[in-house]
Amino acid sequence: MLINRYLRKFAYLCSGLCLVPMNVLAQGNPADIEATNELLPLSWEELTELEVSSLARQEQTVKDSPAAAFVITSEDIRRSGATSLPEVLRMVPGMNVAKVNSWNWAVSARGFNDLYANKLQVMIDGRSIYDPLISGVYWGQQNPSLPDIERIEVLRGPSSSLWGANAVNGTINIITRSARDTQGGLINAGGGTEERGFGGIRYGQKLSESTFLRGTISTMVRDASIDLAGKQDTHDTGDTQTANFRLDSQLSSQDKLMVEANVSRYRLGGYVIGKTSTTAPLWQNDDFGKEGVAGSLQGNWSHRTDSGHDWRLNMAFTQTEWQMAINRMSRSHYNLDLQHALPAIDNHKLMWGLNYQTINDSFENTLTLGFEPDQFTQHNFGLFLQDQIELTDDLKLTLGNRVEHFTYTGWETEPNARLLWTPNNQHSVWAAVSRAVVLPNRAQHSIRLFKQIPDTNRFFEAKANPDMLTENLVAYELGWRWQIFTNLDFDSALFYNIYDRMQGTKFTGVTYHDPTFGTIQQATVANYRQVDSYGLELAANYRVNHDWRLQASYSANQFLVNYDKNQPWFRDPLTEEHSNPQHNVSLRSLYNLTSEIELDAWARYVDEVYIDRSSIPAYISLDLRLGWHPHKNLELSISGQNLLDNQHPEFSDVLYIPVASQIQRGYLAQISWHF
Repeated sequence: MLINRYLRKFAYLCSGLCLVPMNVLAQGNPADIEATNELLPLSWEELTELEVSSLARQEQTVKDSPAAAFVITSEDIRRSGATSLPEVLRMVPGMNVAKVNSWNWAVSARGFNDLYANKLQVMIDGRSIYDPLISGVYWGQQNPSLPDIERIEVLRGPSSSLWGANAVNGTINIITRSARDTQGGLINAGGGTEERGFGGIRYGQKLSESTFLRGTISTMVRDASIDLAGKQDTHDTGDTQTANFRLDSQLSSQDKLMVEANVSRYRLGGYVIGKTSTTAPLWQNDDFGKEGVAGSLQGNWSHRTDSGHDWRLNMAFTQTEWQMAINRMSRSHYNLDLQHALPAIDNHKLMWGLNYQTINDSFENTLTLGFEPDQFTQHNFGLFLQDQIELTDDLKLTLGNRVEHFTYTGWETEPNARLLWTPNNQHSVWAAVSRAVVLPNRAQHSIRLFKQIPDTNRFFEAKANPDMLTENLVAYELGWRWQIFTNLDFDSALFYNIYDRMQGTKFTGVTYHDPTFGTIQQATVANYRQVDSYGLELAANYRVNHDWRLQASYSANQFLVNYDKNQPWFRDPLTEEHSNPQHNVSLRSLYNLTSEIELDAWARYVDEVYIDRSSIPAYISLDLRLGWHPHKNLELSISGQNLLDNQHPEFSDVLYIPVASQIQRGYLAQISWHF
């Protein structure tokens, strides 16, 4: 079989990266390993001791988290050779990451991958970048300066009781460096065959003994990808510019303040949806793409009292403006989030919080795409409560619930129960059962889409469904962490998810005749289906010696879809079974050839998928990076990506991006100078 052949090839490739005497496993010298923290990314043991904030909305170590957690450090990002956030997320077991074209990505956790995956909550410093129009993230519009990122905290599985609706299959929080830790200057620049040019300038300034400011400007220009025939580009070249400012101040011994502002502009070419016209040609692909500007202002205040009460207030405002050939949008998004962690009461640690958000948008409609009403305001609010109970010295129970009210669906509740058992320093076992919901989006409630049915000469009209309900999930999870040796660690997670009221798109059976367009079919979206999924996630981290680290992961998932086979489905009702790879394998090798030279390799295997009634073959990719530090403040590197073939497809969505692309082999050179 083709898949077996690919797996064998991947095994041979991995063995070439992993030719290490097995007796080294038990011989790792902890002193040597600890002495090289500045040279290699942290060991798994050190990673699990990191204090992160996304796992429980307060500082907590990964080791003490009863959840499938993963942390990507700034050193991981630097040595990956990545130039975008989705590339970095390929490191995480259980994450599905596929590149659609030069700017668009499909990113999800535990399956359900899509151009706009609706079950993944994504934040930057606690500010959500999840788009309420399409229920997902426009990854091409999110281009923070990667050197400014301190770490990326990833939770697989539901965390809606803490982070609210849409935190269903996963939650990502991108934590940027504080202004205090980015003093002085940084210039980075690079270019290559696919990333035609990129660069950034950062400078940090000490304003007082307790207040620090930094600013960053960056830009990126990308080449167009190539079509499925491998002959013509798909017109998806583009560029982005971003400016970011951050202020951190220790107001007093008890108070901290962070203020962050961000402005970005983007022009992303490519074929998007297409254009309907009342004159010939009635339908044509349009490569205008999308252009726009976005800005955000965020403030975060924390206060800790002498008696141990911890208060945190986060306020954020985001303004978004974009235009395509077929529509134009303006949106204002306000968010207020307050939380209060109480000091321990006997064996209880209580925390509560509330949030309020308002979203106001307006559209300029066209024949192809419109929204009814064209102006609308949402008001959503919620309240959560969590209690962490120390049952015994090695057994902790966490109970939580969030109650929310939404303009579209009314009241929702999202309870959660988690148990953590740590019998010793080498083992920890956790289990969880949770409920989470996915909100209907603005498009599902208001859209009017009129376009040609892909691969036909007929037209359809997609009508909104104001009666859309939330998608519901009940999740069962089990995890085990095992520190095998001081330099070898293992992490595993199992899950079984039951989804109800899953959305599906079908023809309504209603047709009408138009003198210009002929017979027109109507389609609509509703909560038609039920889906069960189950899977396995494995990760291992091995410090061979003080100069070499290996990191491996494997994930597998399966789907069971229940739907009415007699319905006239417009989009594939088995999309979950077809569009998600059953197997993903990743192996990274990070090796210091000398104190100045780094050699890094990253091999990945992704299983076959079936999207839009066409097959995307399984593929193996290999990335290599060579880094050189001729001076402690100067870094030069060259990278090669997708080195095993000239090009290959990874994902497609013919409804929104009618011209599919292949991802090409790329070469890249970078320079970074601190001053």
